[in-house]
Amino acid sequence: MFFIAPFVGRTQFTVGIKIGGLAFHQQEVNPNYYSWSIDKKGRWVGYLGVSLTAGYQFNRYLGVKVIQTIMPYDCAGKFAGITHLGIDLHDRIVGFKNEKHRFSATFGPMFYYRKNWNEVPTYYIDEGFMKTAKNKAWERKFIWYGGQIQYDYYYNEKQAVSTNFLPGFPYIYTFMTGVQTEVE
Repeated sequence: MFFIAPFVGRTQFTVGIKIGGLAFHQQEVNPNYYSWSIDKKGRWVGYLGVSLTAGYQFNRYLGVKVIQTIMPYDCAGKFAGITHLGIDLHDRIVGFKNEKHRFSATFGPMFYYRKNWNEVPTYYIDEGFMKTAKNKAWERKFIWYGGQIQYDYYYNEKQAVSTNFLPGFPYIYTFMTGVQTEVE
């Protein structure tokens, strides 16, 4: 009965779209390395991306969320993407929710891929994080323990301004903002 508990007055499905964004790199790098570097040390960097999210709540404690992020212009000016399937630990377990605010997190596998950064002229440090494909055009990384943190500010009963934080320790931390809607 735990997983099929009814949602009296609650919505089970959510969809969202977010645009990005802003990234923070923990390691100091050559500031000329990133195309849209904001600070002199090259740690804060802008990028162009969009995330589509879809979630389903089984009950008031547990759900599942799928996030697909496409970045036509990542930190180094290359195409990249992230696919995440996570267990949504709803506000009753991680975070909180009231009529205006919701804080939650998802945990689960994440697949990260990008065009090979070795083609970027200013890229001279290979941190060994990504695996290069046989054709040398792509890099990829599969992470079992991925996750993201989400904050929603509800401006009415069903719609919210939503911000996602992806803690990619120890390399990168990203922020994206958009809208989240509960669907009946």
